[in-house]
Amino acid sequence: MRAVVLRRAAGLALLALAGCRKAPPPPKDAVQDAFRDDALRAVEARGHRLFVQRCATCHGPQGRGDGQNAYRLDPPPPDFQASLAKLSVADRRRVVEDGTAALGRSPLCPPWGRTLDGDEIDALVAWLDVASRPAPEGPKTPSRVRR
Repeated sequence: MRAVVLRRAAGLALLALAGCRKAPPPPKDAVQDAFRDDALRAVEARGHRLFVQRCATCHGPQGRGDGQNAYRLDPPPPDFQASLAKLSVADRRRVVEDGTAALGRSPLCPPWGRTLDGDEIDALVAWLDVASRPAPEGPKTPSRVRR
């Protein structure tokens, strides 16, 4: 009789431990991840949303010059990690307000100074600061697979 009680107690203990297990995380959604900006400050996140709405068609969603219309442009849009790192914050603001022609570059990037208000321009300039930072190192992949 005592063995039966001990078995039942052990079984209940195992069930209780199994019920305390942490729930698995929800599956990742690539589309949701593409638009997630949790790591950004509020002004940077707002700037990124404006960038995606107004600029990503040519510059790509992360400013890498790989937007859906980039292949049609001559000259093509630059990768911001290379081009913006050379510009001061004042010049970045000038590009947003007056277009790239204001700095003697291609006239293809339009001036947003008459369309966007000051807060929106501040947000875009904050996002451009983020976009100009070097990307974090990812896993190294071989350029060629040897057989």
